[in-house]
Amino acid sequence: MMYRLIAIFVMITWIGLLIGCASVPKEAGFPDVQKFIEQRIGRRVHWNQSTSEDAAVVDAVRSMLQQKLTIDEAVQIALLNNRTLQAVYEELGIAQADVVQAGLLRNPTFGASFRFPDKTVGGHRSTNTEFSVVQDFLDLLILPLRKKVASAQFEQAKLRVGNAVLNLAAEVRSAYYALQADDQTLEMRRTVVQATEAAIDIATRQHDAGTLKTLDLANQQGFHDQAKLEMTRTDIQIVADRERLNRVMGLWGTDTTWKLPGRLPGLSAVEIPLEHLESLAVSQRLDLAAARQETLVIAHALSLTRKYRYFYVFDVGVDTEHDVADNVNLTGPNVTIELPIFDQRQAEIARLEAQLRQSQQRLSSLAIDIRSEVREVRNRLLTARNMVKYYQDVVLPLRQRIVDESQLYYNGMLIGVYELLLAKQNQINAGREYIETLRDYWIARSDLERAVGGRLIVTEETTQPPAQPMEQPATQPSKLPNHIHH
Repeated sequence: MMYRLIAIFVMITWIGLLIGCASVPKEAGFPDVQKFIEQRIGRRVHWNQSTSEDAAVVDAVRSMLQQKLTIDEAVQIALLNNRTLQAVYEELGIAQADVVQAGLLRNPTFGASFRFPDKTVGGHRSTNTEFSVVQDFLDLLILPLRKKVASAQFEQAKLRVGNAVLNLAAEVRSAYYALQADDQTLEMRRTVVQATEAAIDIATRQHDAGTLKTLDLANQQGFHDQAKLEMTRTDIQIVADRERLNRVMGLWGTDTTWKLPGRLPGLSAVEIPLEHLESLAVSQRLDLAAARQETLVIAHALSLTRKYRYFYVFDVGVDTEHDVADNVNLTGPNVTIELPIFDQRQAEIARLEAQLRQSQQRLSSLAIDIRSEVREVRNRLLTARNMVKYYQDVVLPLRQRIVDESQLYYNGMLIGVYELLLAKQNQINAGREYIETLRDYWIARSDLERAVGGRLIVTEETTQPPAQPMEQPATQPSKLPNHIHH
């Protein structure tokens, strides 16, 4: 009797091994994510799984940190070293495990019962025994659709992970440009402090000589104090922006001593037409692709539920029983079917139908939002570009002419040192505003790359050389009139 059950059990197990997968791939789906990122931003990604490659990645990161850090290197370090991103990669393992689970049959159920007689038969007591092996037969029918749903969810997970990588890259670029602008601003703040220190020295000598009022000397001191406060504020902002970049790159300890190149790049030579950008965004945004995949997942789940709404439990098995009274073994099939009298999955179907409509509307809304985001960011980019050019062509040259003329008037003793220093202060402020506008341009360009889901590739794209906010640092008056030298 038991041999028959064992044979049936072995057969069911063999079928299960043929249908299902017994192991979970360790780097499930990650090559596809690597391909996404390589195509869109040309950068390498690595999933830390305690392999021999991990040490090589650490060495590569530290090698890049030993030299002045370019923006591409900063992005690369973040993609290799950010711990939050490493946690996101584990979503691939979770989704792949779900795929494997969906391809497995439910385990068969073994049952046994024993019945003890209340009196002896033929001078001895004999126990009735019954054994059964039951398998959910519906699993065999549902398995292909169930795997289809899980596979669609897995594809969605890969797209979500890829989108997380692109968002991190965009965040790194924004933080990098902000810090680079801070460094340039600090350089100019130091120039202002130096200029005001020189002005105080001159004003003090003028005051001692009786040619400068006490009020004017106090004004010069006020300029100097304000310049030092602004330099301190910039120092604080540099610390904050530098730590922001450390966080997104996943750096700590001695690895945080990296340095940046000195200046922001100049404007890109050309900008991509809006029509191309909108179509590019719709075709390659990974979050939009993930939303499409979500709709597909729900559609598959709805199809599965509709198809098997009336037969959700269908167990098939074999029972074998030893009848003591007749001294015979009884063996036969065992079938259990759920009767769909009350619950015909109508509520579940209605819920999935609503979720499908909801997903379709969200997909349409996201596509509209993406197009709008591209237009908005590109408009911000073009506005910043026009402002940068206006500073380059009009504001900075004008401020330089005013300083030059003020220098001549000061040398001719037609204006005082206060007016000269004010002209230089305004020049430096214009230079600072220019740097901030150039920073905003590059941040907008980074945002536009994120909005379209990849790099902005223009044929023979070049950038203009970094523009100088002023022709020469305004540290102090270039020439002092003779009446100062007593």
